[in-house]
Amino acid sequence: MVDMIETLKKWRNAIFYFLVVLIILISSISVLWLPPEVSAGMNSTGSQNITEQESGLSSLPLYIPLLAYLALILLPVIYKQYDGESFVWGHHFLKGAILGSILITMIFLIELVSGFLRIEDLLPDFQGILIAGVVLQGIVAFGEELPFRGYILPDMQKRFGLWKAVILSSLFSSLLHIPSMLLMKTSGISIMIMVSTLTFAEMLLAFYYLYDGLRMSIGFHFTWNFFQYHVYSMREDFGGIFKIIPGYQLITGGNLGPEAGLLGLFVVITAIIIVFIWMGLINEES
Repeated sequence: MVDMIETLKKWRNAIFYFLVVLIILISSISVLWLPPEVSAGMNSTGSQNITEQESGLSSLPLYIPLLAYLALILLPVIYKQYDGESFVWGHHFLKGAILGSILITMIFLIELVSGFLRIEDLLPDFQGILIAGVVLQGIVAFGEELPFRGYILPDMQKRFGLWKAVILSSLFSSLLHIPSMLLMKTSGISIMIMVSTLTFAEMLLAFYYLYDGLRMSIGFHFTWNFFQYHVYSMREDFGGIFKIIPGYQLITGGNLGPEAGLLGLFVVITAIIIVFIWMGLINEES
């Protein structure tokens, strides 16, 4: 028993990475466990149109992603407590939130003005959509930032140095989205664009974390997802307040959202360059 405990202590970091991968994979493939009648009953707001007879155990897989994200929040908290370390929280949640909303709004407006997408309608129950979006994306932002920026990035920085840690942790996080892409029946070119965009977006989040801490990266992550999914409706099946018709899939990403389009990739890379220069100027002054 003592030997087993010592082995677990020795490999605790590897176990952390394994558990993160396992939790995300289970969350991603949980949609496959939904019965056909439940999957068909999903409406545009993400809720179910099923009868009482179809509820119960058949709807259990719908709660698996929520439980997975709660586990992703608890896992780094437990590890940090065990290691006797604290999260680097920082102070600038609002600054990160403003930057995230500006960046995704910029993409939306460029697509709208250029005619790459058009707005057909405003859904009547937008208050409920926005409230649900705040709760959901709050959980998602914490569930991804705590393990990846709060634990994995600092852990890799100790092992490989700053720049390798930023690149490796960002690539690691983006590759974990591939199962979800495959389940959405994403084409090969769209997968390559999405992996590239997500990798650069994760690097952007890493820069925000290094500049201020988790509050700034959480704020950016939250508003990027919230406005993309629940306000501008740029991702199918998330139920935003607008009903839009996207076109030019290679540019906009179509129903997969701007992360699968060349415009989103270009804007994120541009943001990284600007933030990199901005952080460099700040470091020089300090």
